[in-house]
Amino acid sequence: MKVRVILVPYDSGYCRKRMGCGPDRIFEPGLKELLGGMKIPFDHEEISLESAYPSEISAAFQLSGKVAGRVQECRARGLFPIVLSGNCGIALGTVSGCGAEKTGVVWFDAHGEATTPDTTRSGFLDGMPISTLLGRAWQNLARTVPGFAPVPGERIVLFGARQVEEAENNLLDEAGVRRVATVAQLMKSLSSLTKVVDQIYLHVDLDVLDPTEAIANQWTPPNGITVQTLLDAVAEVRKQVKVAALGIASYDPAVDRDGRALSAALNVVEVLLRK
Repeated sequence: MKVRVILVPYDSGYCRKRMGCGPDRIFEPGLKELLGGMKIPFDHEEISLESAYPSEISAAFQLSGKVAGRVQECRARGLFPIVLSGNCGIALGTVSGCGAEKTGVVWFDAHGEATTPDTTRSGFLDGMPISTLLGRAWQNLARTVPGFAPVPGERIVLFGARQVEEAENNLLDEAGVRRVATVAQLMKSLSSLTKVVDQIYLHVDLDVLDPTEAIANQWTPPNGITVQTLLDAVAEVRKQVKVAALGIASYDPAVDRDGRALSAALNVVEVLLRK
């Protein structure tokens, strides 16, 4: 196996601000040293915007389009893509690059990630990645991403979400997204998922962890899962289904004062890639 690390250092259109600083912090020196120690050959590249004054919405979809192209290239060359991004919405590009019509999604997150432009109360674009993947938000812009196709809800498993708005609950239920909170529940969902997909995209927002375990960003609510539960779940995914790509997103180094969230991110990679 050879790994391609794709860095997308943007948060809400801003380069290397807040969670946009996360990809660099995960990669240097942590992920570089980890992959070297595991004797896994790798290279890396950074995705950037041409505009000096990007708007949040256009930036998100332009970046996703570029990521889709890079992931498509990785898959064609037999490289395993690890996408480190400031925002979860970049998953749109990763899933599209993997081939949305044959790919399932296992998504670790504290939040529902399924608001829409009509239901959002925060106005935060990065609260909409799952609704966008489902084809329920930003349909015209999503279609500009190479390889995009709506992912049916039964092909998405959301693990650990505990801060979900009523409108998100309704959308997730209507779409048929499976929601789980334990490894045992995940195992059951994976047994169904593997019957309808060839591979999965594994997405990790570290705010899925309980804040007593690690704090990855300013939106980390209480009552999350332990690091061990996260790692056990990742190991189970690896055991049951082919993982086409890994995404780690929404990590703010300024909030991770003790480095435990960074350590958890590196542990996820190690569990997923170890021989």
